[in-house]
Amino acid sequence: MKKVITLATSKGGAGKTTLARSLACHWFNVGIKVGVIDADPQGSIINRHNPEGPLKDLLIIAQPEEIVDNTIADMKENCSIVLVDTGGFRNRTTIKALIATDIALIPLKPSADDVSGAIETYNLIKELNETPERVDNPIKYRMILTMTQQGTVISRHVRDELKSMGYFMLESELYHRVAYPEAAIQGLSPSLTDPESPAARDISRIVGEINNLL
Repeated sequence: MKKVITLATSKGGAGKTTLARSLACHWFNVGIKVGVIDADPQGSIINRHNPEGPLKDLLIIAQPEEIVDNTIADMKENCSIVLVDTGGFRNRTTIKALIATDIALIPLKPSADDVSGAIETYNLIKELNETPERVDNPIKYRMILTMTQQGTVISRHVRDELKSMGYFMLESELYHRVAYPEAAIQGLSPSLTDPESPAARDISRIVGEINNLL
């Protein structure tokens, strides 16, 4: 299995990097060869990575430039899964990453601005699927709710609205838990710092759905 997963949204602060780090740590923890490309100019993943820490054997490369597709191709030679964390806006780097991806994950918080950003990103994917590079092999996508309070009315409302409009969504959510920012201080995720925690179980459910798509 050689798969590329790109996390993209045109709205910043949607939990994209938290999700990317969480997925990488989960797969790394269960022995899957995963690589991460930090294509966000802010470098949120690479800047917190400790090359001497628990993730010292995780391959992480910063590549915020338009040659990200070449970096993806190189990383696929050594990794089963390549995760690409893009910037929270539309640029050539994000477009190149999406063209090279198998699955696009579109994270969004339950807010009007995030919904708009998610739909804008979906429209970009739809546009790319009409290009010669992807017309015969369209990019799969799923929207995923992040930073939600479990069982709240607003998250159910946002989910129901998006589904009624025909958008595909993961059933699992990345709930708002303090474990994420605490682990992120060390560039880690709850899958490593506390594998039995509710946050780690959330991540495991998300991974299960993604694995079914793969």
